[in-house]
Amino acid sequence: MTNEPAQVSRAREGAADDLRVRAEQGQAAAQFALAFCREHGQVGGQADPDAALGWYRKAAQQGHALSQCRLGLSYAQGRIVPRDDVAAVSWFQQAADQGQPEAAYMLGVMYGTGRGVGRDQNAAVLWCRKAALQGHPEAQFTLGVMHARGEGVPRDGWQAVAWCRKAAASGHAEAQHTLGVMYANGDGVVKDAPQAVLWFRQAAEQGHAPSQFELGQAFASGNGVEQDLVEAAAWFRRAAGQGHAAAERALAGSSGQAGAAPPAGPARPGPWAQDESAALPPEAPGSLSAGSVEAIGWPPAVHVPPAAPVEPSGWLVRAPEGVVAPPAEPPPPATPPPEDSRVASCRADAERGDRLAQYRLAAMYAYGDGVAKDNSEAFAWCARSAEQGLPEAQYNLAALYAAGRGVGRDEARALVWLRKAAEGGYPPAQFELGVRCATGREAPQDDSEAAAWYRRAAERGHADAQYNLALRHARGRGVERDDALAAWWYRQAADAWHLPSQFNLGVRYARGEGVPQDLVEAYWWIHLAATRSSGALNQSCQAALEELAARMTPAQVAARDRRLADWSEFPEQPSRR
Repeated sequence: MTNEPAQVSRAREGAADDLRVRAEQGQAAAQFALAFCREHGQVGGQADPDAALGWYRKAAQQGHALSQCRLGLSYAQGRIVPRDDVAAVSWFQQAADQGQPEAAYMLGVMYGTGRGVGRDQNAAVLWCRKAALQGHPEAQFTLGVMHARGEGVPRDGWQAVAWCRKAAASGHAEAQHTLGVMYANGDGVVKDAPQAVLWFRQAAEQGHAPSQFELGQAFASGNGVEQDLVEAAAWFRRAAGQGHAAAERALAGSSGQAGAAPPAGPARPGPWAQDESAALPPEAPGSLSAGSVEAIGWPPAVHVPPAAPVEPSGWLVRAPEGVVAPPAEPPPPATPPPEDSRVASCRADAERGDRLAQYRLAAMYAYGDGVAKDNSEAFAWCARSAEQGLPEAQYNLAALYAAGRGVGRDEARALVWLRKAAEGGYPPAQFELGVRCATGREAPQDDSEAAAWYRRAAERGHADAQYNLALRHARGRGVERDDALAAWWYRQAADAWHLPSQFNLGVRYARGEGVPQDLVEAYWWIHLAATRSSGALNQSCQAALEELAARMTPAQVAARDRRLADWSEFPEQPSRR
């Protein structure tokens, strides 16, 4: 680094030497860290692509999944090594077999495009789904597109909306904009102009030109928002500044007059056009929103790392309260198999009144697992189980009523069963009920009750509820303002790899709010969020890391680098105590 103070330079060199020793001793995590630093010139001098490639390879040959994925990306992109799709597939496969989500997604891409391997849509869907179930936003959006288009899977608008919403909740701009288009057009969801505006606004604030144009159109026409021609012109100008042709025409048509309504733009394309993008309302709809039930939590349970929609406009700014839905289960196979012995056995138990067997049989019908898919049968068996007091069945019965799957859509009944499941101690239902009380959607708006339901779910380990409860303590919304409690709940969720909570916990350490000020600890938590986040959250992480690095003393820089170099669990366990 030019003009770097001598003491800072020495600290960097010392950290690099320590890292090199660990790498030469054969520690795969240290080899990966050293490779990353060499690739980007972060520690110990300028970038050295050849050295980076060598250290990545050493770690990868020891089975280090992140290094294998990094090598795959390097070969696929021709970065620091000549492009070689066959080698990329090989490394992606090795990392994906260990459960590395980015590698699984990229392997799906390679199969889907036929790069380095024979084109195979079924394999593409398989690997994309594996990554999506681990919370990979790009994989979630891609899987939604596949369901919308019927590529490698049956066309299924319900699944398309569900996966798109999950990606959008993680800050994926294309998914967010797509949801705005869907709500604007009534494609796969109930047409809802205000909801469309909320999604477009979030994307627009991320700098997404098509969403900026759509938001301008909404303000110009008063569709979904109060008409405001000054605001419309402002959004058109932002989109036009990025070369958006329709926005330029809108400005030209109004002759630059803020008080003149711009001409109507071109017809809005369908939500799954290739060039679509998208954003998130302050509190995202929960899983039981009309027309977009994201998943029915049938057994066997599939854990999806939560990703609440925190998209701060700048670092060290508290993000709006956000929520996500419970994890989505795998969709039904393309060709439902005939009824098998498992179904017959489960049916016998269900008919004898076993509520868990009734619930499992409902799941089988819902997903065509061993029997032809039948939403009406799924509803009937789920209802029988719910009436016997099984909270999971009550929650899913609420979801079926909200979506109108196997029964006429009935939000009132959905709320009744949701409350029963919440009162029965089921955390996803408690969280969803908190969302409804917070937003006033299909339930009276009540901040105190929302916080109470979030707390009950949070105490049962629900990371999204922990995050929302932290936000409420930070603001004093429905609870007393308490910075220490806010930091404590962020920590609970951060330890479960809740990325926005990791970011916000880092912010707390940077400010000394509710915790002692500690820039090294702040850097650690924001760095963790940066390793897996995407979209605006990742941008906020990167900006925060740069600012923290600039504020650190040489001693703090050295302590930070030692901690990162000693990250032997990278990146599976955030806490090292």
